[in-house]
Amino acid sequence: MGVPETTIRSWCMNFDDGTKWDTLIINNERKRQEFRKSEIKVVNSIGLEDKDRNKLLTALLYWCEGSKYPASTAVTMVNSDSKLMRTFIHLFRKAFELDESKFHVHLQIHISHDYQKTREYWSSLLHIPEAQFMKPTITKPKGGKHRNQYFGTCTVKYADYRILLKLMGIYEAFAKKFSVE
Repeated sequence: MGVPETTIRSWCMNFDDGTKWDTLIINNERKRQEFRKSEIKVVNSIGLEDKDRNKLLTALLYWCEGSKYPASTAVTMVNSDSKLMRTFIHLFRKAFELDESKFHVHLQIHISHDYQKTREYWSSLLHIPEAQFMKPTITKPKGGKHRNQYFGTCTVKYADYRILLKLMGIYEAFAKKFSVE
């Protein structure tokens, strides 16, 4: 009809047939999106061609979500969030000269998952060949919760303790510089 949604909403505000709740929900979502987008300029100011910046971002992500076992000899990142894993791997590759053959992937999936599709999904997403995937851990889910578009938990290992120590040194220096005592 060519009438803006906000105009239609204001015309219908006085109807007491649930429209008020719908309006509140729509307005709430609009405000949430405004807040989410309000600081995007921070991300846009970051250049991804700066190797030192990539190392810092990689180290911070690793500090938050990476495995930090004392006897570890590999950079190990574990998560089910595909955006996080893809971002980490992308930054990691931009930050360091890597030997792609040192990547190994382990998946933990539920018995209801199609392992082949899940392996193809993570392989395509991370640009790591399926030949570098290890035998998965397949579990029976507890409870009746089922999430759509869930591709299990992905563990990416990069076998290089020198790079692991570099990442740890970066996030430790960051913590020392910016922590308030």
